[in-house]
Amino acid sequence: MKRPKPRRYIDPSKKNFATVYFVIDIVLFAACFLLAYYIDSLNKLNDILKLYGEQTAGLGMTMLLCLPCLVTTIAIMYISNIYRIAWRYAGTVELLRLMLVAVVSMVFGGLYRGLFTFIYTEHDPNPTADSVNLMLVLFAYFMFFLLATVYRIISKLIAGLNSGLVIRRRQKSNLERVIVYGAGYNGASLVKRMIENPKDGYLPVALIDDNAEKKGMLIGGIEVVGGREMLTEVIEKYDANTIVIAISTLSKKQLREIFDYIKQFGLKIMITSKISDASKELDGDIVSMRNIKIEDLLHRDEHEMDKKLVDEFIKDKVIMVSGGCGSIGSELVRQSLIYESKHTIIFDQHENGMFDFNEELKKIYEKDRYSLEIGSVRDRQKLREVMERYKPDVVFHAAAYKHVPLMEISADESIKNNVFGTKNVIEQCDESGVGKFVLISTDKAINPANIMGATKRVAELVLETMSKKTKTQLAAVRFGNVLGSSGSVIPTFIKQINQGGPVTVTHKKMQRYFMTIPEAVRLVLQAGALAKGGEIFVLDMGEPVYIYDLACDLVLMSGLVPHKDIDICFTGLRPGEKLFEELQYGDEDVDKTLHKDIFVTKFAEIDTKRVTEIIDKMYVASNVGDKEASEKLLFELVPSEYRNLHSSPDSRV
Repeated sequence: MKRPKPRRYIDPSKKNFATVYFVIDIVLFAACFLLAYYIDSLNKLNDILKLYGEQTAGLGMTMLLCLPCLVTTIAIMYISNIYRIAWRYAGTVELLRLMLVAVVSMVFGGLYRGLFTFIYTEHDPNPTADSVNLMLVLFAYFMFFLLATVYRIISKLIAGLNSGLVIRRRQKSNLERVIVYGAGYNGASLVKRMIENPKDGYLPVALIDDNAEKKGMLIGGIEVVGGREMLTEVIEKYDANTIVIAISTLSKKQLREIFDYIKQFGLKIMITSKISDASKELDGDIVSMRNIKIEDLLHRDEHEMDKKLVDEFIKDKVIMVSGGCGSIGSELVRQSLIYESKHTIIFDQHENGMFDFNEELKKIYEKDRYSLEIGSVRDRQKLREVMERYKPDVVFHAAAYKHVPLMEISADESIKNNVFGTKNVIEQCDESGVGKFVLISTDKAINPANIMGATKRVAELVLETMSKKTKTQLAAVRFGNVLGSSGSVIPTFIKQINQGGPVTVTHKKMQRYFMTIPEAVRLVLQAGALAKGGEIFVLDMGEPVYIYDLACDLVLMSGLVPHKDIDICFTGLRPGEKLFEELQYGDEDVDKTLHKDIFVTKFAEIDTKRVTEIIDKMYVASNVGDKEASEKLLFELVPSEYRNLHSSPDSRV
């Protein structure tokens, strides 16, 4: 189906009338000095002026003093960005700024008047008849800023009235009819924006707020009709088709709960842009709407960051990342640079990925902060050259083949890359005197149902056997799916939605753990800092998410309704898939660490001799391209009940 064309916000600040205000202010300022002079000449201010025993000089002298006062005042207003303010949307902050400018300008006016008096004192021993009275100057300033404020407020009211009339004339138009969820500063500001910007294409029809005390309030003429229980009635009454969550202080857990409630109504769901001080933004036109992102809806708040722990691990260290252009590897590079590594080596065989990543980094960092090295973890000689040249303190090993269906038809290649690539990197780390090695593992390594997961589990076993004899401290970090990694489920779903569907889900009961890429990498860095050697760290991934629910959420976030605008169909489990992934084996002992979101599991005892023998056989089978023998040896070493649930290799893609 054809998706609705997204509406574009028009920035009203581009429609200000700075030049008009500038000219009016110049004329108005001069007029106020003239008016003050003539009022004084009619003795209307005489009673006040006599208190000072002064009389005002002539018109010529008054207007001569007006000139520097005018230039200075207009300059102060310009420097203070008074002429950049879109007064149609101005509020308390802008008015306070104008008042501050008035005070500063009056001070300069008083100084200029004093300077004029001093000059005439030098030439006339009795200057009172020739000096401009201070009260006249202050009165002129007062009138100017009063009138300048009034005409700005009037222009704001006229614009608001015109917008209100326009939007009310369009009550039966095709504008998107919006319910605003939240009647606080954020919601009020959003209503204000939509009312005063009818060309944006949104019409606010009602506000809802779970605070019962706000029921019946009017915000911009729009009523707070009650709490969420009123949604059904409001949708029917106003024929609403969009709801915007506009609450300034909202945790991800709270957002998830609200989203889960309102998604049953089949509306387009949006959220206001994140702001740190909603009350401040209410005075401007900054609050805007955006589609909810899937990371907004994690079933938990993001994990805490122990910056001190990471600083001690990364700062002023030489860091090497294998697979440095991948989803996890590139983020490891970014964060190592953010946390001020001495130098970061990006090691990857993906030429195009390396080029694109370099284009990103060179705009931010100097060339001496990082190096690019094209190479494969299968090439031991290349690893030796790189490590001997840069002498890394820490190596993160993120290079791996990860796509499950493709590895089902490529057991030999998966073993050569994921198992023996890992072995090469560990051995070279030990030879080159690297302090720490951190393997990026996966939940698919636990009771693996697929070749990819099995190779990652064997990589863990390689790490365990070698941790007993290397000087390098070896550790692994296991976690589940990350949001938005290349080739993962979310980009696939989004592509299917953009193409009009259907969205394909393998099984309605399939669950996975999810975490954002930056969050996962922050935890990896902290786990690496905690490593002493011989550990597997497990990250707290929160609650698992049903893939079907994820697909429905993504459809809703696109402004469409599942099974109405976009079909969701089930294709059945693919070879190598299981409904649920674990993060640890049942016989592994899991302990807490200094970080509440990172757990550590000590390696279970293994038969090192048997593991070594099978791995040696794997090496021979994979290098001669014997896929069947490679697969058989793989699951001999890592047996799994789940492997028997899948079909024959004939249907494996």
